[in-house]
Amino acid sequence: MIRPEQVLADEFVKARMDLAFPDGEEGEPFVTIGSEVLTVMRGLWKRCMIVKVLGRNIPIAAMSRKLRELWKPKGAMHVTDLPRQFFMVRFDMEEEYMEALTGGPWKVFGSYLMVQDWSPDFDPMRDEITTTPVWVRLSNIPMLFYHRQILMGIAEGLGKPLKVDLTTQNLDRARFARVCVEVNLKKPLKGTIMVNDERFFVSYEGLSSICSACGLYGHLVHACPKTMQEKLVASQTTQSTQELNQNVVSQPNDGFRLVRRNSRRTEKPQSCENTVPEASGEAGRNLREITTGRDSGNIAISNRFGNLDTQLEASELREGNSICVSDKENAGVGDPRSKGKGGKQVT
Repeated sequence: MIRPEQVLADEFVKARMDLAFPDGEEGEPFVTIGSEVLTVMRGLWKRCMIVKVLGRNIPIAAMSRKLRELWKPKGAMHVTDLPRQFFMVRFDMEEEYMEALTGGPWKVFGSYLMVQDWSPDFDPMRDEITTTPVWVRLSNIPMLFYHRQILMGIAEGLGKPLKVDLTTQNLDRARFARVCVEVNLKKPLKGTIMVNDERFFVSYEGLSSICSACGLYGHLVHACPKTMQEKLVASQTTQSTQELNQNVVSQPNDGFRLVRRNSRRTEKPQSCENTVPEASGEAGRNLREITTGRDSGNIAISNRFGNLDTQLEASELREGNSICVSDKENAGVGDPRSKGKGGKQVT
């Protein structure tokens, strides 16, 4: 592996660098590197590639060992870690570099190895690897479609087709057609494709976290931001509707206010024994008779109205006696048999 110091002498680099303090020595320094130095350095990294394991955090030692097992380089290969789980891989031989760059898709640690050609403008703090080659399965494709160019043309609707699996080309497996396609993970992945007015389902090997709602990679439907936003809007709309209905009920438009009676505790009625006042005379006697006869089967009514028949009979008897007395007095005057007894005879 050629080191940069072996290509560029220190005096050559130092002569083409400039240090300045526009705001004084206590201010921010400005460093300028000559274009000649950058041109030579760019040539040293022309056989470099940027890799990243999709959805995994891998240490540098484990990554370097796994890549050597995967690619088995005969020449020198150097792995350098970058921020945000990016790695830069530099090859000494051009053939091995091209094989690693275009021979994918590669899988390490159970996930896809995203590969991208290095460029001087790549910034690991800002840039992302958005495209990666993946194996796509076209399920239940008819045997009439098992032609390399036909399959590449169908796969073009899913992304950039790269190659067809040898097993598919040799017709050793016809349950599904397998095509390598370069897809953009920042765009929705297509789950179906129409061929001659017939729909066929599409699956992506190694990409398990594909949302069925929005089609984006990296989350499932229960954690989809789009679905969660729709649920939030629906919840807010329902809450606003309920509040509006409550306001309509509490403030009717007919000019009347709705008054609700507070529930009152029903008091236990007091016993009649405690509410009956003490009476005197005949009324008191009658009330006591009512009280004492409460528990009996037949309530005996004894009051002054109860003796009404007796009093009427007594009154009739007195009237009869008085009539009899008056009749006796009148009988002596009109009866001829009383002559000579009651008075002197008039002659």
